[in-house]
Amino acid sequence: MTRATETTRNRVTSMAAAILALGAGAALLGASCHYGQCRGPGCPEPLTGTCPWHCAETLWDGTSYSVDGFRNSAVFAVWVGRPRDAPSCESSNYFPSRDYYQEPKSIDRCPRCVAEPHTEERYASVALRKGGHCGDGTYNDALVVGEFVVPAGWDGSCVSQRSDMAPPPEDFDLAMGRTEPVAYGCRTSFSLDDVDALWGKMVRTCRRSWDLDQDCDNLDALCIPDMAPGFRECLEYRGDGELEACPRSHPELVQAYVGVGGCPLCEAKQVSGFWKRQQALTFYADEHCTEPMPSTDTWGSGQCYDLPPGASPRSVSATYTLESIAECVPKGGEQSGELRPVGSVSYCCRPPA
Repeated sequence: MTRATETTRNRVTSMAAAILALGAGAALLGASCHYGQCRGPGCPEPLTGTCPWHCAETLWDGTSYSVDGFRNSAVFAVWVGRPRDAPSCESSNYFPSRDYYQEPKSIDRCPRCVAEPHTEERYASVALRKGGHCGDGTYNDALVVGEFVVPAGWDGSCVSQRSDMAPPPEDFDLAMGRTEPVAYGCRTSFSLDDVDALWGKMVRTCRRSWDLDQDCDNLDALCIPDMAPGFRECLEYRGDGELEACPRSHPELVQAYVGVGGCPLCEAKQVSGFWKRQQALTFYADEHCTEPMPSTDTWGSGQCYDLPPGASPRSVSATYTLESIAECVPKGGEQSGELRPVGSVSYCCRPPA
């Protein structure tokens, strides 16, 4: 099921539930989000329950919440600095998006292409569903009503923070694990030495959002992890015309090049062996991963688990088993045309945290 479909269903279902919860004076997890554009005394209390982080700041240009070329759903965590100092996205609880470049030095070479075998395929989410089962094919119609808050690049250690729809369900029928999307077998990158020689600065962009985002009641606002030091909350400009100025809510402009023209794509060829990894989830009745509960990996893939009647897991852990690694050879890096900085991207950002 796509995020758009799930989010729409969740919003419809959770709206009535949240109204009931507010009417009953329920105090639920995560009161970090505002209600609509209301900011002062007399504003309604925020809807709370499912956003484990915070709601991204919505667009505002001083007169309107709609600005051509921007969407509140195109939120990125952006870091700018020397290439050798670039932190990983995972260390900030985000997933990698793409690197861009600033301050070209002497563009006298193509950056060398590096190819490495994948040794990881970690879980990106563990969702809990109600109203279906893995074994009979009804899992697709089961509504996502809870999710464990797993970190980016999760190593599988015990996780007990769980975010549920309001009001929280008493039990769950199944759990589904989703792994981070990775290219099969090999991954590619540019030589850091070459990037450092060609560019003065790197612009690292990272993305992540929370599927159960009923807290973020502005229609397109996203629930995102907090910004780590040095990162900025930014909106990507996707308009056709030239960007004249950033909106008031995101006043700082960050622009960068896409790369070096005259260089082929960095690709990899898998020349021998094969890449195979297995993963599995274990659910627990307590919050410290000491009381494992029965579950059935119906597909045998570590993705869909039928839970016993009345199950309400309080924590989860994961195991990863690497069975074999492919051998990878890089393709690309030889000059094929005039060397020059090419492409451009623009982000409008809030000040660094």
